Amino acid sequence: MVIDFTVPDRVIKEPTTLFQNICENNSFPAIYKGLRDINFPIACIGRDSYVWGAKLHTGIEFTISKGYAIHNLQIGNFVSIAPYGEYNIAMNHNYLNLAMGVSNLFEKDDEIKSEFKMKGQILIQNDVWIGQSVSVMHGVTIHNGAVVAANSHVVKDVPPYAIVGGNPAKIIKYRFSKDIIDKLLTIQWWNWNSEKIQKNSEYFYNEDINKFCDRFYDEALEEKKKVKELNIDKLKYTYLFFPDFIEQFYVWERVIQQFADTFKENDDCLLILYIEEEFANTNSELVNTFNLYIDKVLLNNCAKCSITICIDTKENERAIFKSTDYFITTRSKDTILHSCYADENNVEILSGVDEIIF
Repeated sequence: MVIDFTVPDRVIKEPTTLFQNICENNSFPAIYKGLRDINFPIACIGRDSYVWGAKLHTGIEFTISKGYAIHNLQIGNFVSIAPYGEYNIAMNHNYLNLAMGVSNLFEKDDEIKSEFKMKGQILIQNDVWIGQSVSVMHGVTIHNGAVVAANSHVVKDVPPYAIVGGNPAKIIKYRFSKDIIDKLLTIQWWNWNSEKIQKNSEYFYNEDINKFCDRFYDEALEEKKKVKELNIDKLKYTYLFFPDFIEQFYVWERVIQQFADTFKENDDCLLILYIEEEFANTNSELVNTFNLYIDKVLLNNCAKCSITICIDTKENERAIFKSTDYFITTRSKDTILHSCYADENNVEILSGVDEIIF
């Protein structure tokens, strides 16, 4: 399925989820015509970001009928995406199979379990500029401050503040020195509130990056030092997940089921489910039911792995990443922010929307 979408500049003032009726497309396969009026979250875009004429090549229709969808496009704050871009999500084929095509002739009554990982996520972090006619492949993360040159084909992750180009895209150079990049990643100006940005607007259309870093780096470093260690008894392999209870196309149930099934023989694996304190206080019955659900899943799988709920404040989300090895994404508006916290602590990112998560 191909989905066109455009987001004009200076319109998005806070992280916003974009929805698309995926059944409106005339090329929607006849066998899925019973799925009417499905407004699916095709992308989440951050504040003051824009997208001109992008095309999403996505395989939503091949999994939505199963009750989930392998699709997740996340765009951070202050991102500029030029026209004619193409983003390929959940369209990869298993080239290790004898045949890579699709035919009813290849299907069997008993489904063969495969370890092939269909990639359904693209993460574009903050302050990224993507030039005209760029194509980005599934599973790619374009990190903070990166630039992708026009007509490039991006097949792997782009490091922070790298300028890449070509087919496949390769690093041409970096925008700034490593020292400056490290300072900018500590300052994280894209997370400032509007008042602070406007108050310091003189710095933003200015090439004197050293002056900006001299002004704000020490302040950011002090704030980073204030991020406390949470009292978490982590295991050898510790996974972090923020349950997406309020999302229509949630992934929390599949994440928990797959974790228990994958690591049922491993007593050194822990899944931390972080629930915001304010949400827990106003949804105590839901949290209690959630606890019972977790116990049931572990019991049914005779699982040796551990699952624990951590209820804490929004402010302490950054701290929890210090105690984890892996972060599992959702389609929520906080995914890009959380991906940056993961990068900050060298935490590996796993896509929670993929068919095979672990």
